[in-house]
Amino acid sequence: MTVAPPRIRVLRVLSAGLVAGALVASPALVSAEPAQAAPERTAWTASGPSDSFTLDSNGTAAPAQFSYDLEPAGQEQLRTWSMMTTATQDSTVTAEYEWVGNHAWCDAVTLLDQVIVSGNDRTTRSVIAEGPNCQALPPNGSFTYSGTVTFDVSAGDSYGFELSGQNRDSNNFLRGTLRIGIPELPESQVITFPEIADTRLDAGPVALQATASSELPVSYASTTPATCSVEEGAVTLLAVGTCSVEATQDSAPFEFDPAPAQTRSFEILPVTTQFSVGATGKAAIGDSIVGLATVTPASSGQVQFAVYSDELCQTEPVFTSTAPLSDDGTAESDEFFPEDAGTLFWLISYEGDVPSTSVESPCGDLQTVVTAAEIPVTPAPTESATPPSATPDNPSTGEQDTVNAESELPRTGAEGAGIAAALAFALLASGLVLLMTRVVARMRARRR
Repeated sequence: MTVAPPRIRVLRVLSAGLVAGALVASPALVSAEPAQAAPERTAWTASGPSDSFTLDSNGTAAPAQFSYDLEPAGQEQLRTWSMMTTATQDSTVTAEYEWVGNHAWCDAVTLLDQVIVSGNDRTTRSVIAEGPNCQALPPNGSFTYSGTVTFDVSAGDSYGFELSGQNRDSNNFLRGTLRIGIPELPESQVITFPEIADTRLDAGPVALQATASSELPVSYASTTPATCSVEEGAVTLLAVGTCSVEATQDSAPFEFDPAPAQTRSFEILPVTTQFSVGATGKAAIGDSIVGLATVTPASSGQVQFAVYSDELCQTEPVFTSTAPLSDDGTAESDEFFPEDAGTLFWLISYEGDVPSTSVESPCGDLQTVVTAAEIPVTPAPTESATPPSATPDNPSTGEQDTVNAESELPRTGAEGAGIAAALAFALLASGLVLLMTRVVARMRARRR
């Protein structure tokens, strides 16, 4: 008589119960199949050639792990190690494995089997089977395997992994580590990501301060690459706008579930503009005056210049000018020629651009005092010490001497007024001479 394995016996009994229950329509049918219990942490054990392995962790507080190192391993002799645990309840257990090692470089063999031992029954299933190869093909040299397997176990079953290896190499060693974890058992973790304050474009980089409850490193990525980038835990600010950063913590194999991602956004603000202005302080009517402005940091954009006659800058400006910023961040207005005396009030503003804020000088902070134009003063003409006198007729020639008014009049420093005065004086002198001549002639006539 063949005895069915326990798992098969359970299925047969359950099938018989279902048939009987159906005949009597028992309400117990609803609970005929027990609910799957959550997996528990159980202790793992390792076995193999004496003094060739170490149980690094039995799996009760951390993922189970054992390491093996056998040298010499015996050429072309298959060596086998196992790592097993015992089920405490009926359940389906999903296990993750990671196997890394080196079985030398010639005709290396790697075998990994999944094993369930239930009473006297032993069930195996091949998970990995590679080699032998001797042409630099796997698994010659270092190897790494990982994956997930499922065990359908009953309480009391022993289950786990059995690994084997061999080689035909003069470097006759077998070394490796097998790590096993139960995905349902890792602890959850959360990320704490503080808010990031709005920051000026010129104030970066910005350090990121997210932490994971698992105390594992947090990774960052920018979801707005046009405005910011992330490298080595710091944000580099690229342009004005919204910057969004996502913080993640991937699962630690066999230990922690992935943490839910956290995103923080903040505004990258324009650079605060330092603005200095100047203008001609004093001028006369008709003089040239100009306004000056300097923007720091040097940027682009236009500077507006306006001049008002009232100190509140509320009337129509008497002068306006627009000038672009030069490469060094300076701008100069066009020339302005005031026509009236008084105090002029400047209002100078920078319109800003994408990376810089706009700014304006307060009305009245900058003034130009305009005075009336000075009129040149002409000195009064200076009279000669000896006034010109009429010269009697020349008795020898009978001709009147010519009076050289120009030679007898002194010159002044003023060309226009001085010459006019000299001409008037000469005309007066000439008139006097003519009058005297007529008087003398009449007197002579009477005497005759």
